[in-house]
Amino acid sequence: MSLVHVDPIGIELEVAPGVTVMAAARGAGFTWPTVCDASASCGTCVSVVQEGLDNCGEMPTDERETLTRTLVPLDGHRRLACRLTVTGPVSLKKRGVHVVEGGNE
Repeated sequence: MSLVHVDPIGIELEVAPGVTVMAAARGAGFTWPTVCDASASCGTCVSVVQEGLDNCGEMPTDERETLTRTLVPLDGHRRLACRLTVTGPVSLKKRGVHVVEGGNE
């Protein structure tokens, strides 16, 4: 498991190998902003990698295409949470992440 810190909510997520950050957040009782329900087509879940860039998995083609189409710089610091996997500690910034009613905090 890798730890992902998410600001500004200030949560720590445990992310298993091969699992996306968004899937881990959902599994822990949090919602992550999305319009396409994690199909990598809307770009709403784009998050900023603040630390741990070297621990981020390779960017898949569909993520690269969506970031390009939505005019997000392909600098590696902006990633879609619905496609982002991690191999070590990472710190992200994403507004709009919140606890699902009746979920964990």
